[in-house]
Amino acid sequence: MRSDALIQWHDEGTDLMTASPVDALDTDDPVQILRVLPGEYHRQFLAEYEAAMDGARRPEEFRRLHDLLRLWRLRAIAYSGPGYEDRMASARDGSAGGFSPAEEVIPGWPHR
Repeated sequence: MRSDALIQWHDEGTDLMTASPVDALDTDDPVQILRVLPGEYHRQFLAEYEAAMDGARRPEEFRRLHDLLRLWRLRAIAYSGPGYEDRMASARDGSAGGFSPAEEVIPGWPHR
């Protein structure tokens, strides 16, 4: 949910309407990530999360925790999406249709 989303309330007896910020879910919350993330990835997430939490005790490592949670939030969305396993299987065996090799679509790709 967007953090700038608003709840509107309209009093039927008047023309007054109020709007106030909604308490948005923290989308990088580890509990929320685990709710979306398929079970087979929980162990890996929790191991990486624990290591990042240990590191976050040092100020210079705190950003790593934030980045890890953001990455896992995006992974959870992808991994739980319909057709994810089929798309991954197609990519692994080279049968993914509709894709072109990088060298065909990115000028100078082999030299980058």
